[in-house]
Amino acid sequence: MTEYVKIGTAQRPGTEPPCADGHDVQRTHGTVSAAVVDGAGHRPATVRYAGIAPAVITHIGNTLGGVPALMTAGQMARAYDEPPHLSAVYARIGPDSPTVLVWIGDCRAYGWSAAGGLTLWTTDQTMGEYLRTRIGAPLPRIPEAYDDFVRLGLTEASAATCMQAQIPAAVRLIVLCSDGVSDQVKPEVWSRLCAEHGGNPPTLADALVAAACANAAGYRDDATVAVLLRCDG
Repeated sequence: MTEYVKIGTAQRPGTEPPCADGHDVQRTHGTVSAAVVDGAGHRPATVRYAGIAPAVITHIGNTLGGVPALMTAGQMARAYDEPPHLSAVYARIGPDSPTVLVWIGDCRAYGWSAAGGLTLWTTDQTMGEYLRTRIGAPLPRIPEAYDDFVRLGLTEASAATCMQAQIPAAVRLIVLCSDGVSDQVKPEVWSRLCAEHGGNPPTLADALVAAACANAAGYRDDATVAVLLRCDG
């Protein structure tokens, strides 16, 4: 059977070890699920949790759906004396159906097409984004640190806190990523790499994590991506 979703994943540890991102992809008959998670900090518990949560999300996602998947993975955090904080984004693709997204925190999902360019399909659950939404207009004086303050994570995952969206099946290229990619790869670089490598998910995944740049202080975050290319239709 020809695979109708081509997949590429890549991870690049940041300048502060060990890596606290994670990712997983699971195929079940005609359904493909992918997840990317991003842990806050680098404690051993956070690193361990980030390593096992993505597979739980994709396996439960393929059987029960994205919200139960994030909620189940979130309950696992209670197994630690100090529950780790993880952001997560999940995508599920079925033949000739929209791509279903579920997320919590500040991991992101993008879609790209030659006609429409790069589109962000998720909304960060950060304090900065919350204030912008509450005020109803961009706030030029919101401290940059507010965009690094993530309000929700897997521990708080519920039907009320998990956000959901659908990407039309016509959008063939989907990229899930941690904020080490979305924050540290310039938008114009994103667009160029998608245009150049969109037909080859493994190459695009490698190129995106390689393009993540350190900030002025020399810090570079962990960078993780999962690239899904729909070949159905």
